[in-house]
Amino acid sequence: MKFTVEVEDFYLETREDGQEGLEKGLKEYIKSEVYHKISEKIKKKVDESVRILVQERIEKELSSTINRRISELVSSEKIIKNKEEILISDYIKEQFSNNHGWNNPNDAIRKIAKEFGDEMKKRYDFIYANHIVQQMHTIGVIKEEIYNNLIENKEKIKP
Repeated sequence: MKFTVEVEDFYLETREDGQEGLEKGLKEYIKSEVYHKISEKIKKKVDESVRILVQERIEKELSSTINRRISELVSSEKIIKNKEEILISDYIKEQFSNNHGWNNPNDAIRKIAKEFGDEMKKRYDFIYANHIVQQMHTIGVIKEEIYNNLIENKEKIKP
């Protein structure tokens, strides 16, 4: 710990030489500061320890409560929505159909499949074109400069 003491903060008592009053004042100040610093450190450590213990306890309790509640919901197969009991499967269907823009799941799946198919077609066309250029290079129909400009990733494509 580091202590800084400024002498002008202390008042001298009525002794003529002033030694006893200054000495007493310094001792009191140092005791007060040491006590204050130690108290702060202890308080911080205790607060942190208590916070950690409380947090662990709360997490344990919440986890237990959440697991129990989920088990109850799954076993009953019902949830309460707008003060009305409905089946979980009905709730999931409703969420799937209404809230996420998937009014018709079949249309959404078709759209995703079409996008995937288009991407695969582009990749196939690219590989096929590279293969044709490579075959033309192998038989000598294309010059080296043209071949180098047309073929991408030559190391990955083997003749």
